[in-house]
Formats: sequence, structure tokens, C-alpha cells
Amino acid sequence: MIQSRAFGWAFFGVWAVWLFALHAWIGGGGSPLTDTPARWMPDLGLVLALSLLARAEVSDAPWIALIAAFARAAFSSEPPIVLLTGFLGIVLLALVARSAVELTGPLWRALAALLLVFVFDLWLAFAHSMRLPVGFESVPFSVFASWPAALSSALLALLLGPLLAHLPGLTPLRRRQW
Repeated sequence: MIQSRAFGWAFFGVWAVWLFALHAWIGGGGSPLTDTPARWMPDLGLVLALSLLARAEVSDAPWIALIAAFARAAFSSEPPIVLLTGFLGIVLLALVARSAVELTGPLWRALAALLLVFVFDLWLAFAHSMRLPVGFESVPFSVFASWPAALSSALLALLLGPLLAHLPGLTPLRRRQW
């Protein structure tokens, strides 16, 4: 049992790394705040984490956040502590939402992905703006810059959410009892 769960976590890490690498490769390293194609790229790894979280135990939530943050840190310019804080916040919000609605249902899964990817992107934009030197001219922060990625992530969660949660190797982590 313990060995199979350890393999499940390793497989989750591998799938998350691959999805974040694919996200970085397709996005071409563009900035989601300025580049139009990068703005519409769904957050593949975050949708995977949310799909798995909908079927995992509450005690697994910190592990999902930690592994997803490490996987994204390998392909991101954001500091790992910012990513970890963002993923922990998203996982907490997903657990709150999961206590009120069934996140495995298509409509709720898509709506949760829409809102949680939007909040995560807002967190990253806020953290980026806090790291800029005082008086530094940059791209103005806009709340609307995060909507395209959130909408495409919601569509991805609607169409492929169950498939992502049932990727090979993730079975030991999907053990939530109804």
C-alpha cells in the first residue's frame, strides 16, 4: 500500500513536470501579460492538480500543492516560494469548494478551474509586481489579463478533466470515498 502510493506520487510528479514543460514549450516563453498566444494557453499542470484533488483525500492536498509547485518551478521564472504559496492557496480554495459542490461534475469542475486559475494567475501577477524596483516602468497590472488563460483552462477541465485524473499511475491517489 505504501509502496503503491509512493509510486503514485512519483507518477503525479512526472505527469506534472511533463504538462508544465509542454505548457512552457507551447507558450514559447511568452509573457501571459503581454503576448496574445501565451495569454490563451491553458494551465495544464494546474488543471491536472485540480482534477486529482477532486478525487483525493484531504490529507493528500499539501502533497499535491508541493509536488505541483516543484514541477512548475522547473519551467517558470517565478520564485519557488511564490509558486508554493500560490498552489497551497489554490488547494485550500479547492478544498473549500469541494466541501460545497461536487468537483467531479463537469460544470462545477469547469467553473472551479476557471476561478482557481484566475486567482492563481492574479497571485503570480501580484507577486511579480511586488518584486519590481520602486519607480520601475513595466506593463500595467490588469485584472483582465488573466481571463484568457482561465477560460481556456476551464474548457480543458470540462473536456479532459476526468482523463487527467485517470492518467496511468495515479490510481493509488484517487481514493476518496463518497
